[in-house]
Amino acid sequence: MDEKRVQAIVQMLLGAGAGGMVGLFFLRQVIDFPLDGVVAIASLIFGFVFHIIIHEAGHLIMGMISGYRLVSFRVFSITFVREKEKWVGKKYSIPGTLGQCLMAPPKMIDGQFPYVLYNLGGFLMNIIFSVLFFALYWMLFSVFPLSGAMFLPCAGIGVYLAVLNLIPMRTKGLPNDGHNIMTLGKNERARRAFWLVLHINALLSEGRRFRDIPVEEFDFLDQEVQRDGSKSKRRDTLVLNAALYRFSRLIDLHEFHEGKVMAERLLENADKMPDIFKNEIRCELLFIEMMGECRSEEIPRLYTKELRKYMKATSSYVARQRLLYGYNKLVLGDDETASAALKMFNKTCLSYPIPGEVVGERELIRLIDDKAIILQNEE
Repeated sequence: MDEKRVQAIVQMLLGAGAGGMVGLFFLRQVIDFPLDGVVAIASLIFGFVFHIIIHEAGHLIMGMISGYRLVSFRVFSITFVREKEKWVGKKYSIPGTLGQCLMAPPKMIDGQFPYVLYNLGGFLMNIIFSVLFFALYWMLFSVFPLSGAMFLPCAGIGVYLAVLNLIPMRTKGLPNDGHNIMTLGKNERARRAFWLVLHINALLSEGRRFRDIPVEEFDFLDQEVQRDGSKSKRRDTLVLNAALYRFSRLIDLHEFHEGKVMAERLLENADKMPDIFKNEIRCELLFIEMMGECRSEEIPRLYTKELRKYMKATSSYVARQRLLYGYNKLVLGDDETASAALKMFNKTCLSYPIPGEVVGERELIRLIDDKAIILQNEE
């Protein structure tokens, strides 16, 4: 049985079990005590948000125990990062994720570094608080009638999220914590990729750029992943993520031809790649085309309805605003719309949590302006 089918069955069973229990609970409470039903609904909403925060806090706590250093902490689109010796709120979101705790990893020694507790932290924290909520219900239900409506939904949500993150599976191609632990335990290349991505994220948060990462850092990747990736029997998401960082390095170096070659070869086997990775590559292919030949027949092929939808979902990315500016400036030749897009780009830069990317993106904006001047002179 393949992974997708197992994942679907697990999610169906978990959803059916949780839905059935919650449904019976609501039915009993609403019929007998309407107030309990209202409290239970509020508890479900609170429990969902609370357990997302607690899940990420679990990664933070277990990461710190393992020697990691906090880089950023995100819940939904609110992201906290350190800026000038204080923590500030920024705006950032990743499609398919509700939160994220990014940390700088301890030094890798002989291909090894602590990763189990860091990945397991969210599960542990969800379970601990679920047990606590159930204990509160158990202690109070005889003297406090609303205890069931208040605490049981919170306990159930915690167990559901904990199990959903522990059983190895992928959601929209992205691995959960359990899948990470399983993969990292048996694949050294995946461990090196996981470590490198966390390490680069930490450097970018400090103002470093992709171009500052020595190319030797990517030497552990197979040549087929570095150059094409299409011959790989199975796409390991962690390794692919590191390969995409190498691709981002080419873009930051303005080595657009090499970037295009790598991107097209990666996409030759796109059916084995998560949608978020495919769309990120396609966004940059569109940019490379605009900065190159900017062919009227090629732009519509790249700028698909699916890609426009993804661009809208990732509008908090500074790279996305740069792409929109370039499209309006170079393809449409609409200076008024381009000016509005540039204002949005600058606004996004202010709320973006990764300063290293902002520096590189501003440089790409200048390249767009230079390209526009060349096009005007050719007319």
